[in-house]
Amino acid sequence: MRAIVVHEFGHYHEKAALEERPIPTPGPGEVVVKNLAAGISFAASLVVAGKYQRKPPLPFTPCPEFSGIVHAVGADVSRVKVGDTVMVNADGGGCAGYSLVDELCCHKIPADLDPAEAAMMVLSYTTSYGALVRRACLQAGETLLVHGAAGAVGTAAVEIGKALGATVIAVAGGEKHCEAARLHGADHVINHREQDFREVTMELTQGKGVNVVYDSIGGDVTHQSIRTLAWEGRLLTIGYACGTIPEIAINRLLLKNASAMGFNLGHYYGWSPGTKRADFVNDVDEMVTGVVDLYNAGKLRPQIGARFRLDQFHEAMDAVINRTVDGKCVVILGEDDW
Repeated sequence: MRAIVVHEFGHYHEKAALEERPIPTPGPGEVVVKNLAAGISFAASLVVAGKYQRKPPLPFTPCPEFSGIVHAVGADVSRVKVGDTVMVNADGGGCAGYSLVDELCCHKIPADLDPAEAAMMVLSYTTSYGALVRRACLQAGETLLVHGAAGAVGTAAVEIGKALGATVIAVAGGEKHCEAARLHGADHVINHREQDFREVTMELTQGKGVNVVYDSIGGDVTHQSIRTLAWEGRLLTIGYACGTIPEIAINRLLLKNASAMGFNLGHYYGWSPGTKRADFVNDVDEMVTGVVDLYNAGKLRPQIGARFRLDQFHEAMDAVINRTVDGKCVVILGEDDW
């Protein structure tokens, strides 16, 4: 099979290369998936560079979110069977013809779901669902402010916020990205290249502020977002696409009885130190089921903004880093890769 392999940390153009690798063999509790599509994200560039919160052991194949068909199962596997179509959130491995994963990372997908959309749903949508439902407890009638609203997790947050009955204010850069946020159901859209999102948000809420901020950007966006919170508002920190992890003035939370909370979906898959997948399997299944239920109800419309071949991995990463793609960028795998 073909796979993108990283032997040492660095820039993906230099350190992520296409290689021939053997098809893995599953052990007890493991599954081999014949991959169909893999999601590409900003986080993947950090993992390859060795700048993510955790470093995978070398060598490794990047991209944790993918979909495919179960090719082989090891002993004691009961969650899936050979031939099942699944979406997978694993500790990397998506950019390869086949991937070896723990069975607890696999989720069966709806029959009508495009494999590329499934690769987006298993991480981007489940991240946004877990953050908004499990952590922030977003309620109908509340107001949600979404940053990076044209990206994969951002469009997911906009749609899920609307599905939960919230008023959604979306922030994006440039008219093209703003239009994408509108198409996904945002009630109000702010072009941060031309407008001060804090000023416009306070005007839209008549000075009251928002109940929840979904922040995947970090840096000064986080500081200004705290100032848009309403009384007892909640700030969700999801990631740091601007490259700067902010240090917040904690007194601003005190003044508004506000909360700052993080959400890391990987923790529930056992990626954090001292955690095990088995400890959180019911939590993960509950979040994934919640996303699938919303999809089946017609409330979610995953957007695949660009599709690349495996041998175009560098170009796919460039598209994400340069923010030329609305929705999700994916690598499609086919016969040449298997």
